[in-house]
This record gives sequence, C-alpha cells and structure tokens, in this order.
Amino acid sequence: MKNLKLLGYLMILASALLCVQCTSDAIGPPGADGINGIDGIDGIDGVDGSAASCIACHANEKRDPIIEAWSTAKHATGSSWGRGTRASCAECHNNEGFIDYIETGSVNPDGYAVSNPLNCNGCHGSHRSFDFENDGNDYAVRTLDAVPLRNLDNIDYTIDYGNASNTCANCHQPRTDAPVANLEGKFLQTSTHWGPHHGPQTALLEGLLGAYSTFTLVEAIPAVQAAAHRQGSSCIECHMGGTTDGSDGHTWTPAGNNCATCHPGVPFEELKVMSDLIADWETLGGILETVVGQAVIEDSTAVGGYIPLFEADGTTPVPVVGIVIKDGDDWEPQVGLFDLKDAEAAWNFLYFYEDKSNGVHNPNYAKSIITNSLANVQN
Repeated sequence: MKNLKLLGYLMILASALLCVQCTSDAIGPPGADGINGIDGIDGIDGVDGSAASCIACHANEKRDPIIEAWSTAKHATGSSWGRGTRASCAECHNNEGFIDYIETGSVNPDGYAVSNPLNCNGCHGSHRSFDFENDGNDYAVRTLDAVPLRNLDNIDYTIDYGNASNTCANCHQPRTDAPVANLEGKFLQTSTHWGPHHGPQTALLEGLLGAYSTFTLVEAIPAVQAAAHRQGSSCIECHMGGTTDGSDGHTWTPAGNNCATCHPGVPFEELKVMSDLIADWETLGGILETVVGQAVIEDSTAVGGYIPLFEADGTTPVPVVGIVIKDGDDWEPQVGLFDLKDAEAAWNFLYFYEDKSNGVHNPNYAKSIITNSLANVQN
C-alpha cells in the first residue's frame, strides 16, 4: 500500500515538472526573420467573362428550330442509313462511322451493330477557339480540312473550299471512276450499282470526271473550277444560307434568297430548272435503254470475274438490251459488255442523275457532257 502511494506522489511530481518546462523560457527566444521571397510577376488583365456568346447558339430557342429542320432532311430520314452497319459504307452512311473516319481516318473494320443517321454530333464536335471576336465562330464544325477524291484510281485531286463546306465534301463525292476499256477494247460492266454512286455533287461543282475520251466533241468542255458557282460560292453558302426560319439551313434545301445577288429579278423556281438540258438528258436515257451489249457470266478464273456469253454455236453473242434501264422512278445500269462510247455516255447520264441538282451545280459542264453524249450515241 505504501508503495502505491509513493508511486502516485512520483507521478504528480513528474507532471508538475513537465508543466513548468512547457511554460518556462527554457527553450530560448525566437530566431531572426528569414529573407523575403522574390515578388511574383504581375498578371495580364483578363476580359470580363460572359455566357452570351454560348447562349446565342446553345439555348433551346436557337437549337429547337435547327433540330426540327434537321429531322425533315435526308440527313435524318431515308433508307440509306440502313447500309451503315457495313464497314464499306459506314464512313458516310452511319453517324458513328463518319465520326470515326473523320477523327481517325478509318472505320471499324468489323462494321457497326447499329447505324444511326448523321446528326448534330456527326457534323459538330469541339470549338477550335473561343475567341470569336478575333478568330470567328467555327460553329464547332468537325473538320475544315481539304478533302481528296479518295476512291478514284484515275485522278488525283483535292477539294478545298476554305470553309465548312469541306465537311460536306467528305461524302458528297463520286465512289468510282469514269469507265475505261477493260476487256477486249470494250467496257465490262459488272455491277448494278455502277456509276458515281449517289454523291458526285462536289465533282460536278469542280467540273471533273465527265467521260468523253471516245467522243467527237460538238461542244467544248469547260475548264476545271470555271463554274461561277464554284468561284463565288460553296456548299454551305447555297444550301445553308438565306434562311429566315431560324433553321440556319439545316434542311439543306436552298432557300433562294441569296441567289438574287447574282440573279436579280429571276424567280428561284426558274433558276432550278433548265428545261432544254433536262430534255436532252431524258432523250439520252431513252437511247441508252436501247443500246445492245453482250451478256456476261461469272467466271472466277477470268479477269474481272466475268466472261462474255455466247449462244450454243459458240460465236453468236447473247445480247443484253439497255446499258441503263428505268425501273419505276429509278435508273439502274445493267451488267454486260458494252462499247466504250456507250459506257461513257451512260456514265455521264448517271452522273447528271445522281447529282440531283438538274445541272444547277455547274450548268455549263453538265450541258457539255450531256450534249456531247447525246450527239455521239445518235451517230
């Protein structure tokens, strides 16, 4: 018991000594202040921030009319988007495939499980600059880069409009070359999808890719980029300019308001139709439906995978009538072996047909290739 009391007294004494030590001056006085640090560099005055420029485009009041217009356009509707699951079609017929192609230069080689129509985030990505006052508003267009005609073997050409129209050129370009002799001096046509394949608008605007190597020209071929529409305009200026409905042209149907700058006093509906040119094109189609070629049959060992087909005597060609034929409202090429002159005329016919502008993109060039085609198949 005595030992426990002694231990308690010792603990109290030790605590008291500690308190004395912590509150005494035994540690010594503070040291001298350290040397001051170097002053920082003055910052540059900033610009007062404002969300007004963002709201101008991103508010629902701005976006709703655009989305409504887009929903009625071919970019949102139609059956072509169903093809976009295939890797060979995805870069233009699938929103995700288009983005992949623009951002990486390729698409998923295995294709896509779902194909969506081209929508807002297909054409628009991130702003390159938010200094709209000095750099302008780029509207976050996904690409402004120049675009090569990438699917053609017989021409090396790059399109550059210098603005957002370059985005359009990635898909609105031909997918195949004009015909050349490829079997016994004739043209072996093996696909019912032959032709410029639905998108030759930029080529016609440039004044390229008409076929006339076998023709005796009755009308001169205009020079490349000679068209007034090419020199003074571009895709977005005609197809997205002049609108007054708040859609900013997202139906891509020209409003016509801006046409008056160069065509004062001429009604827009008149500008869209060149009756003589359309009549010549229709006449050409009628002739091409009567062109006689030779039927072909698949043969994996042959050049091109096909061989000409003969009657039982082995010398009489089996005929195929029509290098192009009309199926309902659509024109389709036929498989067969044809004279190159007829194939070139058919190419020009399909070029005009697939462009869908009735020649407006480049009236002089369209007229020259149709007029020359008609003159040469009539001879």
